[in-house]
Formats: sequence, structure tokens, C-alpha cells
Amino acid sequence: MPLKLSKILFFFLFIFTPLAFGTTEPWSYAIMEIVTALALLFFFIFVLKNKNELYQVPGITPLCIFLFYILFQLIPLPPFVIEFLSPDIFKIHQTTHLITGTDSWMRLTVCPKATLSEFFRYSTYVMFYILTIQLLSKKEMLQATVFAITIFGGLLAFSSILQFYLTDDMALWFRHVPNNALVTGPYVNHNHYAGLMEMIFPIIFGLFFFYRPRIGKTTLLKGILEILSQEKANIHILIGTSALLVIVSIFVSLSRGAMISTCLSLILFTLFLLQRKISRGNTILVIAVIILSALSIGWFGWDQIFDRFAKLKNSQGIIYETRLDFWKDTKDIISHYKVTGSGIGTYSHIYPLHRSVISDLFLTHAHNDYLELLATGGLIAFLLAASFLITLFFKTYMVFSKRRDAFSIYLYMGSITALVSILLHSFTDFNMHIGANGLWFFFVAGIAVSAANTGIREQSRQTRLLPIASTAKKFSFGFIICVITIFTILFNLSNLSGILYYSNIKDSSMSADTPVEMIQKIEKIARFASLVDPFRADYQFTRANTAWFQNETEKSKNHFIASLNLAPLNSRHLNRFATFLARQDDFPRAEIAFKKSMIYDQSNPEYTFQYAVWLFAKKEIEQGLGFMKKVLALDEKFIDRALTAMIVSGIASEKITQAIPDKPGPSIAFAQFLYDTGEIQAAIDRYIGSLDLIENQKFKSFQDQQNQMRIARSHFFKVYRFFQKHNDLKNAMHTMERAEKALPMDAQIKVVFGDLYYEQDILYKALEKYKHALLIDPINKKALKMIKKINQ
Repeated sequence: MPLKLSKILFFFLFIFTPLAFGTTEPWSYAIMEIVTALALLFFFIFVLKNKNELYQVPGITPLCIFLFYILFQLIPLPPFVIEFLSPDIFKIHQTTHLITGTDSWMRLTVCPKATLSEFFRYSTYVMFYILTIQLLSKKEMLQATVFAITIFGGLLAFSSILQFYLTDDMALWFRHVPNNALVTGPYVNHNHYAGLMEMIFPIIFGLFFFYRPRIGKTTLLKGILEILSQEKANIHILIGTSALLVIVSIFVSLSRGAMISTCLSLILFTLFLLQRKISRGNTILVIAVIILSALSIGWFGWDQIFDRFAKLKNSQGIIYETRLDFWKDTKDIISHYKVTGSGIGTYSHIYPLHRSVISDLFLTHAHNDYLELLATGGLIAFLLAASFLITLFFKTYMVFSKRRDAFSIYLYMGSITALVSILLHSFTDFNMHIGANGLWFFFVAGIAVSAANTGIREQSRQTRLLPIASTAKKFSFGFIICVITIFTILFNLSNLSGILYYSNIKDSSMSADTPVEMIQKIEKIARFASLVDPFRADYQFTRANTAWFQNETEKSKNHFIASLNLAPLNSRHLNRFATFLARQDDFPRAEIAFKKSMIYDQSNPEYTFQYAVWLFAKKEIEQGLGFMKKVLALDEKFIDRALTAMIVSGIASEKITQAIPDKPGPSIAFAQFLYDTGEIQAAIDRYIGSLDLIENQKFKSFQDQQNQMRIARSHFFKVYRFFQKHNDLKNAMHTMERAEKALPMDAQIKVVFGDLYYEQDILYKALEKYKHALLIDPINKKALKMIKKINQ
């Protein structure tokens, strides 16, 4: 019974995890982690009960050390130890101690909750890897698993292709996803769907070669008839269809990294065939598969694939990828935390501190698994991961090179090719941080071990893996599994309980007008959430705010300190605590907290704005104006708040000019402010000066040309409408002339310029502009309407 349960859970896991939208949410992670632990526990119970063999697992030593290393990052250590191991981590914690006025031991991670979550995720992968090797040590189970992969992969690919063309924003046919997502199958991100499929395809491909019908030299027609008459022809056709569907779905997903990785994996598979000197007919079969795949993909259309690669070029025609900026910043993180990293799983926490690109994107991963591992785990974690891969490839290949049965050979070639494919893709994406794909990587690794070692022929031994002879080792292994299972269940239940309970107040906001009963309700929920999940900083932060609103100053302070100890780089928490300290007249510590909240998230202008307002309150006007200028350079939308803050602080318009950056948005807004305050000529001069800024505006590399034109047009129209509104036709004409010169291919500019001429009754010029607009946009309704009106 325990073995049967273990097998059922095993099949459930590798099918469920991709279908659970890739396993990226707390509920799906909880199911994956708990079920994996239980499956391995049931298998171990079977081993003890029936005194079965437990086999050695290739690469288990570096994997276990890796898990212990993650735990080591969570252990509080004396400050001098942290300073020795990671000086930059020490500085972060030391700053937190300075702000909070506390003195305690430090961790090697900047977010214990994130690192603890990663420990359980990687523990799950290791347990599933062990379970795969143990279960697939029997040929029947190995063959059943491979056939299950074939059927699952083919059905998922077929469904995903249909879904891709028949729905726009639905994952797995029923779940709506964000509008900016390129959903494929059950995955919100098409790259991660393709990552799964590029691991499935080589395995099915290997099986396809194993079942290839053997025919003698004959005519084409007789050969086809001979193939169809063979006993295994239907299986071969079924497997081939599945393989074709999988590879077509990879290209249909439009994942550039997966397309390249899949093509390289085909080359690797072919090299394996040549190295083993297997039948020449296989080379012809590879070519046939490539041609058939190309024709099938062509049926869906190569144009969109070419367009996808064309997007690598920016508006200047230069090959550019946003990932390059992410990688540059990640290299900066690595340079600061070389040996131990910032803490496994903390990339989203450490990245804002080193971010150089200003955008609305919230980056959770580096889009390069290797760089992210170096950034968060340091050289230690990277070497451990490399040791596992080297051990896996070396040990399995040594056994594989001696194998003679075709099933094992083709399956090993397919599984190793699958691993190489996803490892190549990992240079441009973060598949290893997607729950299902990470599990499948270790699943495929287990298949590779089993393909190399499991006996297929009747007379061969069950497996070439060495059994664990020591009873003490078996019991130690069982004890560790029991402990991990218990803690996995406790961790996930506490995590889900906290999230579920806290979701009732997650979006609630508090102010001086919030009823006391509501604040007490929020405090009660936050208290329960923090009790069941003491590692999440948000719960402590909410409790700090509720206590503050109830004038419980000391209690509020303690909860603020607790939240910062759990998340020392959280700028939102720091900024709020800085305000709290300022209200308590603790100005020195408030100053540090305000500064650090700004530094720890340099791309968020809110914290720089708060610091500038703080400086105004302290009458440090010149310094405050400098930071306010930085705010407006980061985000033009802050102009109204910035002007209000400066007016309230009693700063004269002559001084305010110092805070206006050389950007069209803030300059135009300031011009309107000058007009509203009665400085008419200064406003006109500022509006005209803004035209130079519009023409010379520099855009970010990731902004496409269409977006650049839209922004520039919007600025020109704001200046134009000001002059038009105040009947200043001379400057209105001057503005539109410069707009037309700057954006000669913009139909809207032509139409508005035509309207201006029409208002002045210069009809021939108006007609000329409308006709120019139609040359650019033949279906422009306004231009067609006005031409018809003039010609009547």
C-alpha cells in the first residue's frame, strides 16, 4: 500500500505541477512540497517494511551541502562573523541596528522569509529527484513513466496550440491573466511553457527513435506499406505525432530562448547518434523530422516568429534587449556579495538597491539563472550547483557508454539533451525559479540516472546503482525525511494561513478618519497572521501602524523594529518608520531612515520625494530642491505634488526653478504654474523654452519609436493648446511648425495643424495638411471629414 501511494503521488506531481499554472503561487507550492514529502515518506515506509533496497543517488552530496548552506544563511551569527564573510551584508544589518537602536546577531540573508521559502522549494526538488531514481530503478516503472510523459506532453501541446489561437487572455482555457501576458497553455509566461516543453521534447524524440520501424532496401511505396504492417507502427506514429506537437508548440509560443535551445538540442542529439555510431537511417530520420517540423510550423506562420526576433532591435535599429540592463545590475550585486550572496531567494529584495534602469517594471528575477544564483547564493552556491551537474553528467555518462540496449541509450540521449536544453535557456530566463519547471528539471535528471542504470533486458540486473548497505544510513535517511516532511507541512500551512487571513485586510488603508473599530479589526487580523507566520515582515508592519493610530507608541516602535529586522531593505517600511521617528522628535535616526529608504529603492521616486519634503521641513531648502529635482527627473507625474510641497514650504518661484529638470513634462507643468500665479511673460517664455526640451528629449533604450512619438506629440499639444486657448496664434503656429518638423510622419500633428489653418480661414493650407495626413494614415476620419467639408 505505501508503495502504491508513493507511485500515485509521483505521477500526480509531474502532471499536476505544470497544470497548476506552472506552480508559481503559494497554494500550488504548498501542494507540490507537501505531496512530494509524503510520496518519499511513503516510499521509505515501504523500504523499511519490506526490507527493500535503497539505492545511492548520484550528486546527492553537493545537493545536501547546498541545502545546509541555505539553512546556514538563516542562522543568526555574531556581527564580526558576518563582517568577515560578507562586509556589505554586515553594513545593511548595521544600518538597521543604527536606525532601530537595537543590537543583535545578524544573518547572511537580507530576507529570512524568502530564503526559508527557497529552502523548502529546493528540498522538494531534491526529494523528488531521490524518489524518481528509487522508483525508476525498475524497468516497468521507467517505461510507464516515459509513456506517461509522451501522452501528457502531446495532449498539453495540442491543447496549448488551440488555446493560443482561440483565446487571448486565458490560461488553461478558463483562467484570465493580465493583458500584458503572452499566455501559453497553463503558463502565464510563454517562456516558461516553452521551458517545460523543451525538456519533454527530447525524451519523446528519443522514444520515437527507439520505436522506429526497421525495413530493408525497397521502393518507397513498399517501404511505407512494410512500416504500416509492422506491430509497433501505431506506437511509432503516436509518439511521432506527440513529438511533432510538442516542438510546434515551442515555436508557436514565440519564446526566442526556447527556439534556439531546442534547435541546439537537436544538434546535440544528432552528435550523440554519430558518437554512438548508430544506424545511418537515424540521420535521415532527424532530417525528416526537422523538415516536417518546419512545414508544420510554417502552416501556423513563420512571420510572427521572424517578427519576434525582429523586436530585438530598438528604434535606432541596434540590437537591444532589456535583459542586458538587468544583467548589468546583477553583476553589480555579485561584485558586492561575491562569496555568500545576499541570501537565496532574495533577488527581488536586493535588486532595487543596485538598480540603474528606471522603469515601471518590478523585477523579481534576473532573467539569467546563473547570474541570479551568484547574486543570491554567491560563489559557494554556484560551485555546489556546478558540482552537482558535473557529478550527474560524469557518473551517468560513464555508465551509459557501456550500455547496449537501445531503449536505455535513446532515453539517456533524450534526457541529457533535455537537461542541456533547459540549461542553455537558463542563460536568458528564470525557468529554475518556476515551481513546475524546477521540479521537472530534477525529474528529468532522475530519468537520466535511471536510463543509464536501470536494466531493461530480462537477463540483466535490475539496476547498476549501488545499494545503501548500512542500516544506520537508511534509518538516518528516514529520520531526515520525517523531519523535513513535518516541517514542510508546518511551514506551508502557516504560510497559507497567514496569507488567507491577512487577505481580508491586505488592501485596507488607515488614516486619522478611520473608525477605531476598524483599526482594531485590522490589528486583530494582523496579530493572528504574525503569530502563524512570524517571518513575514508585512504583518509586523501592519501591527506597527495600527498601534500608532491607537497612540500605543512603544508597541508601535517594537513592531516597526520587528518588521525591519525581517526585511531591512524594505523602503516602504523604512520610510514609514522614519516618519514615526520624526514625530517622536528623534531627528538623527529619522534622517538616516529617510536617506536609506531612498537609497534602498533608487528607482521609486516616492521615497526621494518624502526625503525632499523632510529637508524642506528642516529648512534645508537648497538640499531639498536638489532631491526634488531628482524626483521629477525620475517621474514627471510628481510635478503637481512637488509644486504643492514647495509652495507649502514657502519657497519662491525663483527658487522653485532650481528643482525643475531639463525635461519637457516638468517644464510645461511649471510654465502653467507660473501662468496661474500671474507671471504671464515668464510662463510664455517657459512654454517656448519647453519646445527645445521636447526636440532634444532623450528616451530610454527600451522605449519603442511609436511610444516615443506618442510622448513627444503629447508635449507639443500641451504647449499648442496653451497658446491656442489664449488666442496667441503666432506662438501656436510656431509650436505646430516645430512639431511638424520634429514628427514629420505623425498624422495627428498634420490634422491639428490643418485645424489651425482652418480656424484662420486659410483653407488651401488646411487642405494641404489634411491631404498630407491621409498620405500617412489613409483612413484618418478627421482628415477625410475636413477635406469633404472644405470641398463642399
